[in-house]
Amino acid sequence: MTTWLIAALLVSPAPAIQAPAAEAPRKADSVIGDVAAVDAGARKLMVKTGSGTAVEVRADDKTAFLKARPGSSTLSDATPVRLEDVAVGDRVLARGRLAEDKASLAARQVVLMSRGDIGEKQEAERADWRRRGILGIVSAVDPVKGEITVQARRMGGADPVVIAAAGTNVGFRRYAPDSVKFSDARPSRLAEVRVGDQLRALGQRGADGGPFVPEQIVFGTFRTVAGPVAQIDAAGGEVTVKDEESGKPVRVAVGPDTRLRRIPPEMGARLSRWREGASAAGPPGGPPGGRPGGGGSEDLIDRLPATTLAEVKPGDRVLVASTRGADPGKLNAIALVAGLESLAPPRAAGGRFGRGGESELPPELMDLGLSIP
Repeated sequence: MTTWLIAALLVSPAPAIQAPAAEAPRKADSVIGDVAAVDAGARKLMVKTGSGTAVEVRADDKTAFLKARPGSSTLSDATPVRLEDVAVGDRVLARGRLAEDKASLAARQVVLMSRGDIGEKQEAERADWRRRGILGIVSAVDPVKGEITVQARRMGGADPVVIAAAGTNVGFRRYAPDSVKFSDARPSRLAEVRVGDQLRALGQRGADGGPFVPEQIVFGTFRTVAGPVAQIDAAGGEVTVKDEESGKPVRVAVGPDTRLRRIPPEMGARLSRWREGASAAGPPGGPPGGRPGGGGSEDLIDRLPATTLAEVKPGDRVLVASTRGADPGKLNAIALVAGLESLAPPRAAGGRFGRGGESELPPELMDLGLSIP
């Protein structure tokens, strides 16, 4: 998910609330969240914060409503709007005075980012990361030179790419443990990057084979589990998968942000033929249906049909990707791909669907951990 830049809006000074001369002026309280309900007649909004708390935002005739563009760092280009322009799903920053129980806020100013504008910005950012980004596994880190080497995934294989990551303008973020949201990724630095991490960088490819020059780098330590579904709790949003590598059950939480996909039998057959051909003759340039000479896991996953947890059945073979958390027996799924049974067991692996070698699953299915912002 795209990182919210709402905090940048706080650079606009809030009007101070009058206080007795002997006291310092009280700063305005603030609430940030998504609009869950609108009552224009009563001049109230119900705002759900990131922590899940619901706060009633109360407006009066003096409350200023402004509409800002997602990503704006100031309110200089914000436009006045009315309470009636606010809709469920919009993002708001409300400033004023919180009640003692923190259940309501008397708003002096409400800054709005519409759901439609947010969606357009998110899609533009995702397109930019696909167009100018690279995805791969970290194979080396040189803190002296400030360089990171990744095995950048492409259809049919991986190429080593050196990333010149020492620039002062490079933004680093690391996925948080047990979180499936890009917005939860915390600020980080080069010193925290480790060999084996999955990494996505946005920037410019170097000329004549030179280093990749990044603008943003997001990385994390991910875990991928493949195996049959042993149990499903659709109401609780959880499946239990028998990890074929360890032989132990793993509880997988499937939330609203999880990308659920299924490999259709016909695509599984094509991927199997491509895999066997790649083993015999080297990378052929990509699985059938892929873009010639390019692409990556995002392209392949986007082409797979979406599915739902209700359509996943016990016995289905699935591939799950998650950040690596503290409990090895539980994962929060970033992506879950069902239908692995449609892939013919690789001959070189003896029919095992693990992660131990190149003859197993196509590498484009193994990089599900790094979602685009």
